[in-house]
Amino acid sequence: MGIINRITKRTLQGEMSRTLLTIFSMAIAATLVVATLVGFTSGQDSLYHAELKKTGGMQFVIRDVPRQKAAKLRQNAAVEKSLVFANLGRFTLPKAQGVTDPTTKTPELVAMDQTALTQLAKPLLVSGRMPRNHTELIVPTDLTTKKSLLGRSLTLQTAHGEQRFTVVGTMYGYQQFARAYRWITANSTRSAATPTVHAAGSLTYIKRLRSQVSALADQAGVGPSQTNIIYNENALTIIGAGADLINKAALTGFLALVLAVIGLAAGIMIYTSINLGVRSRIRRYGLLRSLGATPQQIRQLVYREGIALILPALAIGYLAALTGLAGVMAFLNRRFATAGMTDMHLVLSLHPWPLLGSALFMLLITFLASARPAARAARVAPLAAVRDNLTAPHLRARQLRPSVWQRLMPTPWGQLAVKNYRRNSGTRWTMITALTVSIVIFIGFTSFIRTALQSTTITYGTGVDVSTTLVNRTDTAPLQQLAALKNVKEAAAVQVSTIQLAKRPQGFSDVYLDLLVVPPAVFARYFDNQRTLLNRAVTTVSASGQHQESWVFPQTDPPSSLIIDRHTTLPVAQMIKANTPMLHAIASDRGGLVISQAQYARLRKGRSKTMTPVSETVFMLRLRDLKKHRSTAAQVQEILSAPYIYDRIAENQTNDSFILAAQVIVYSFLALLSLVSLANIIDHIFANLLQRRGELAMLQSIGTTPAQVTRMLGLEHGRLLLISLFWGSVLGAALSYALQRQIGSIYELTFVPPWSEIAAVALVLLTVWLVFAGVSYRLVRKQNIDHWLRLM
Repeated sequence: MGIINRITKRTLQGEMSRTLLTIFSMAIAATLVVATLVGFTSGQDSLYHAELKKTGGMQFVIRDVPRQKAAKLRQNAAVEKSLVFANLGRFTLPKAQGVTDPTTKTPELVAMDQTALTQLAKPLLVSGRMPRNHTELIVPTDLTTKKSLLGRSLTLQTAHGEQRFTVVGTMYGYQQFARAYRWITANSTRSAATPTVHAAGSLTYIKRLRSQVSALADQAGVGPSQTNIIYNENALTIIGAGADLINKAALTGFLALVLAVIGLAAGIMIYTSINLGVRSRIRRYGLLRSLGATPQQIRQLVYREGIALILPALAIGYLAALTGLAGVMAFLNRRFATAGMTDMHLVLSLHPWPLLGSALFMLLITFLASARPAARAARVAPLAAVRDNLTAPHLRARQLRPSVWQRLMPTPWGQLAVKNYRRNSGTRWTMITALTVSIVIFIGFTSFIRTALQSTTITYGTGVDVSTTLVNRTDTAPLQQLAALKNVKEAAAVQVSTIQLAKRPQGFSDVYLDLLVVPPAVFARYFDNQRTLLNRAVTTVSASGQHQESWVFPQTDPPSSLIIDRHTTLPVAQMIKANTPMLHAIASDRGGLVISQAQYARLRKGRSKTMTPVSETVFMLRLRDLKKHRSTAAQVQEILSAPYIYDRIAENQTNDSFILAAQVIVYSFLALLSLVSLANIIDHIFANLLQRRGELAMLQSIGTTPAQVTRMLGLEHGRLLLISLFWGSVLGAALSYALQRQIGSIYELTFVPPWSEIAAVALVLLTVWLVFAGVSYRLVRKQNIDHWLRLM
């Protein structure tokens, strides 16, 4: 062990209380860094694999691969897993069948074996089952059709003639590989003879994934890769391998911002601790210089002290971070399972780069934080240090004159506290800056996150429990069957059209009015068979960020009739508020005039230019037992053969789970960041106290009691804490306001002054001040005055 290492060891052992406090503070910072990097990569991996499940674990599809080259492509060492399915060519649908594919006039038909069906198609199945032979078909849910296709026979006009299929299932049409497969049948003899196949695959290594896949496509003799290669962009974007450079930059920028905040808090804390240690050991460095130590050796002494402190802190940080992450992920996984989110499962990923990167990041922060104290220690002149010239502050004339605060102090100890406050300008401003930055980070980010995660006052969507919208279907006959379900308490249906008024009534904002067309049963139950103006409350956000509620139609003096044209006036029997879940759902976003289907049919005649035709039907249900929402939604989907069922209960559970996950992650991060800041405050105050023990002993030697010394120190540090609290609160509130303004126009956030965060900081500072007073009193009362006077 070299002489510098021996001196470092003895220095740290001689100041054990400060050493342990600093290691504890650094360990909190290390825990935060490890938890951030490992948690970030674990979250990426978990979300990536959740998205990858939707495409059967495949990252890409290469279309139209020559059959003879498909086997070679699959055997490539870079391909981890793969499968192929036959391209049966394009087809057309006879118009008489009333079915069209909105994506293209000539869709593509593919044939899959059982493995491909299970991996690629089954995760997307909405209703029905998988095809079992080449005469059965699954089709996308977004087809334009007037009635359900499930169980129907379809005739497809292919290059090999007409082929008849039975639709046995429907699948989600808006999926990642939709350009590769939407119309799917099972393999047949013809499938094995197709000249080209589509190859889906996943690579072993994600690095340079796109260039590797392009090379595979070129080797397989596929044409322009940009048109024949389809990627699971959602999954690849999550891990930073997406095509959108903006998303890559946003991902990198987010991580860099988080690390910058952590680095700032940790750097201030480490700098404060090491700088105070250097200031308290100025005489020792001068003595070492007088014994022949070079400035470089003094710098090494300071740097090695920092390294000696960070290494055990890193060990504690790794243990605490990995244990905490495992516990948090287990808790969230249980919550996801309870909410029915079977595709979401968090896994702790221990990749080398975040583990190694955490250590390198903390070492870098420690090195940077030690640079200035090390330079100050290296500049110490031997004679100046021996004479103790460096510990005495250089005071200006104004600092020697009594200040206003000093004259107002009623006791000599208060006046001495003010004088010491002015004399210690370097230490004072270092401490105020450190505390202010810590408070700004806590108040700014905690207030912003709390506001961003809280529920807004605007209610989006319907107020019913289960609903679905059937596009291009105007049949409301299934309503009776839905209302008969055991778990359905209320059922309604509505179709929306728009009409242009010849004259805008007073208080109306537009001449265009929504017509809410309802079946006879709904018209009788909710509107008493009368034309009704259904009023809807709308919440808007003002320029100042305040939420304001207004009604679509004027509440007072509603119109008794609406003028359609010169020959038609529609009497309005009543106006009611959409103040129940079902009425809120029927009113949708803009409210409107409720009429029956028979009234709409009469009104529609001769007005095709001024009225939009009804093109969709919305079914809405309220349930008796909300716990049975999933089974009821499945029954509704079976009755309507709907491509999508909106289950509000399941959606709320999912949203609540994601919000809980966000709260746990964000507040855990802020809690650790706050602990770093709190450790910085404690370390700074108590290190400063230990540094001044000789000065305090001198005051005791002239008759000052421990209580009087404690009051003096309390006044000094109380003023520091109050100034830091003031500036930290002002700047923290400004930071929170700036962050909320950035997204306020999108998410309609209203700025609320962070009083609760300021109160929390004030309570913490008061607690620290009281603990400091107790510790100061005990230290001053028990310290050996003669020992510290001899060291002066």
